[in-house]
Amino acid sequence: MEKVQHSKLITFPEKREEFEKIIGFDYIRAQLSPKTPFGKRYFQHIQSLKGEHLIGQLQDTQYIIQILEKNTKLCEAVENTLECIVDISQTVRRLETGEVVDEIELFELKNFVLTVQSLREKLLGFLDDKFIPPNLEDVLNLLDPEGLRMPTFYIYDLYDERLKEIRKKKRELNKIHSEKDDPEGSEMEIALENEEREIEKQVIERISENLSQKATELRNAIEKVRYLDVILAKAKLAVELGLSMPSICTQEIEDARRLVICDMFNPILKEKLVAGGKRYQPVSIEIEKGVTLIVGANMSGKSVVLRTVALIQYMAQLGFFVPARVCETVYFDTIAIVTEDAQRPLSGLSSFAAEIKAIDEIYCKVKENSMTSLNSLIMIDEPARTTNPHEGTAIVNAIVELFESVECYALIVSHFDGINAKRRLRVKGLKSDVQLSGATSNIQDYIDYQLIKVEGDEVPKEAIRVMELLKINDEFVNKAKEKIDELNKKQKN
Repeated sequence: MEKVQHSKLITFPEKREEFEKIIGFDYIRAQLSPKTPFGKRYFQHIQSLKGEHLIGQLQDTQYIIQILEKNTKLCEAVENTLECIVDISQTVRRLETGEVVDEIELFELKNFVLTVQSLREKLLGFLDDKFIPPNLEDVLNLLDPEGLRMPTFYIYDLYDERLKEIRKKKRELNKIHSEKDDPEGSEMEIALENEEREIEKQVIERISENLSQKATELRNAIEKVRYLDVILAKAKLAVELGLSMPSICTQEIEDARRLVICDMFNPILKEKLVAGGKRYQPVSIEIEKGVTLIVGANMSGKSVVLRTVALIQYMAQLGFFVPARVCETVYFDTIAIVTEDAQRPLSGLSSFAAEIKAIDEIYCKVKENSMTSLNSLIMIDEPARTTNPHEGTAIVNAIVELFESVECYALIVSHFDGINAKRRLRVKGLKSDVQLSGATSNIQDYIDYQLIKVEGDEVPKEAIRVMELLKINDEFVNKAKEKIDELNKKQKN
């Protein structure tokens, strides 16, 4: 089987577990249910795929989904068989280097071969050849010369004619001693025992030598089993979470190419809302090369959009179906996300210092990438949020201008007024027909999370209305309104 080629995907944060936790991929990983040691190891150390291998996995996932829908019983039988697979990787490595294996390894190897043969019988006539492991009948005959096909291993008499005669003599001597009630073995018995062990050692050496010639077939079987397990796990995940197949352009990106994601959803948030009897509102977005700015009031879902886009792109490049109705994207060498929870409070830096250092590091890397034709997707959540609005606005404008100047795709979220960006999206925000008298603390019920294109640089002012919807006491709300009026008068003067 052709070895899958992987690509080096750079993420920020660099520690993959931190990156995956921020974007929510740890939730996705927890939903996977591979059945074999090979599949479990694959997902523990999963890597970004390259061109044809990436497209191939996506197409194969679609193929297996169709099988799942048509033949549930077959898939259940296959999963039950896969659960019986034992890990023989180390044994195969030893055989490949010509080492002599022991009886325990031969026992495990026989069990593996028996399970693979059973799996092969179930799959023939139902799945494409790429999923069907090779016929290991020759290997099985080496491990089971008597053809009993039992999940045990024994050095049978058929392996060496001398064993039959020695074991016959041992049985006769044991019978004589048992009749005489003599627990001590004779010198002849000890000699026979030693001779038997020596012959068994020679047999194992011969079996190991013969199996070493079958190592390629065994390796191929491992790869086939692993691939089936991986694709089956991805297909089941897609069905269970309602994911769809992304379209990924792996060729050189044209300047006008966009990322188009229609009706995307965040799997974790959707699960929580549905469990609480609420409806999740999918969101659509288009991202062009350069900077796309998202503005909106607090609690309007801007950060969720950022993380969901990152999750979708990451999943797509790992060969997963994605949480969106439609996803047309391109291939990136770098995916970076800067959020408040990515900063380390015990690092000795303030949250702003840690954040700005991260943004600077990413900018330098992206600038370097633009000189080497590497593609980058950068997402920054509320930069300079902890600074005063005057400085914060200046800093965010600087960030927008710098990332616009390099060849990358950047998605930046901000609540500051006065941010100059060529492409601006706004969360539609509080619904116009909301009646304050009927409002509850479930503020998400009253927000339209759609992203709409906007002109100008002003951010919607909805904080007071949110306070009213949350039924904050009138004294607090009225005092806030009073202070806003005072501020507006000062600005006019």
